[in-house]
Amino acid sequence: MATGKRGRAARTYSVRKLTLPSILKPRLDELSAASGALYSQVLTTFWRTLRRSAGKRKDHRRKAVFLSSGTLQKLFPKDPAGLLHSHSCDAVVDAFIASVDSARTRKKTDPKARFPRRRKRFSKVTFKSSAIRVRDGQLLLSTGDRAHPLVIPWAFDLPVSVEIGWRACGGYELRAMYVDTRPVQTPLGDGVAGIDIGEVRIAAVYDGQGVHLHSGRLIRARNHYANKHQAKLDARIARKKNGRPPGQRSSKRLRRLQRARRTLRDRIKRQNRDQLRKQARQVVSTLHESRVQTIAVGDLGDIRNRIDYGPQANQKLHVWMFGQFLTELKAQGRKFGLQVIVIDEAFTSQTCPWTGQRRKPRGRHFVSPCGQHRMDRDGVGAVNIRAKYLEIQAGKGTAYGRTPLCPGLPYWSVWHRPPGDSAFVPGCHTRSPGVEPSTRR
Repeated sequence: MATGKRGRAARTYSVRKLTLPSILKPRLDELSAASGALYSQVLTTFWRTLRRSAGKRKDHRRKAVFLSSGTLQKLFPKDPAGLLHSHSCDAVVDAFIASVDSARTRKKTDPKARFPRRRKRFSKVTFKSSAIRVRDGQLLLSTGDRAHPLVIPWAFDLPVSVEIGWRACGGYELRAMYVDTRPVQTPLGDGVAGIDIGEVRIAAVYDGQGVHLHSGRLIRARNHYANKHQAKLDARIARKKNGRPPGQRSSKRLRRLQRARRTLRDRIKRQNRDQLRKQARQVVSTLHESRVQTIAVGDLGDIRNRIDYGPQANQKLHVWMFGQFLTELKAQGRKFGLQVIVIDEAFTSQTCPWTGQRRKPRGRHFVSPCGQHRMDRDGVGAVNIRAKYLEIQAGKGTAYGRTPLCPGLPYWSVWHRPPGDSAFVPGCHTRSPGVEPSTRR
């Protein structure tokens, strides 16, 4: 299990999402507006106190004051309208402080990271365990008015926390969190695997025995469809001129087109997220059965800023979900007791695993400079990422790429879905367990 602050074991949670009926929208609008007003007050007080304490000029006699979460909770025990539960107000303060801490952490590696500075008209509403009850098939969420709690039909267990927010495609959504009580599995061995994340191949995995390719064509096809369909909707929306005076609603057809665009993006996002979760679980569970304990993954954090291949290629690059897939790998790795480590992947797809020489591949396959070996370039990246991690652990990071890493590694053909295999996950392709040497004679 992951370790949290002060060396304690961090809890893991499962989330149940529920779309709320439109009849509750007026009440939820009031609570969301009250939460946004309180967030704006907390934000304004925090930054004004900091500016006034530090002063305009640098003076060693003056010390900047950063208000803590406890101090802000004492300053704002209730929202301006008095519609929220006191612990819901504390959750608003905690959310702001968490965003400040997150920006401070990101500033260490990303100079362009910015602190929260904008006021909010609406904000999510969080209900802690003290404000949650389940009675007679109803979920009762306490608010500032004790006599009139928020009542929602409920057929599930009592959650530890509830969050109500606005969906990207419209409408309010309830997110109930439960403590995950499932035991964390332990690794079956101490092996090391390397993973090269890609677009056509969402993951190329090498565990020391063979290379497994997991296809990402299904996600890429969904993104391609969404981009084409959204372009058509954008063109139709652009022809609808919103010339109405301020304060009046736009045309019904314009609102319908905008709602269709939001619904499209939200549907594709949910489908891709579900696909990534399934593929990540298949990757991690397979490695767990192969007695792997550590997974080395190539770092792709700044790839969007490093390369520029033109409008069409850049569009594919910017919808590439490598960050979300890495997050899913880490989440699934915690469930199976595996450690996921991110390392630099420079030149891993260009270094020959047999000779150690560098050669930029052309097409989907990497051909060794000696002409005797041929392999999928994503598989080459996975092999080299694993070897690079092992050399770093052995204190030989500078020797990477100078010596052969796997001179006898065979090249295996792609294994498509076998007939009658019910455990197959759509979009995932693996290497066949049969050996098909690639050595040319």
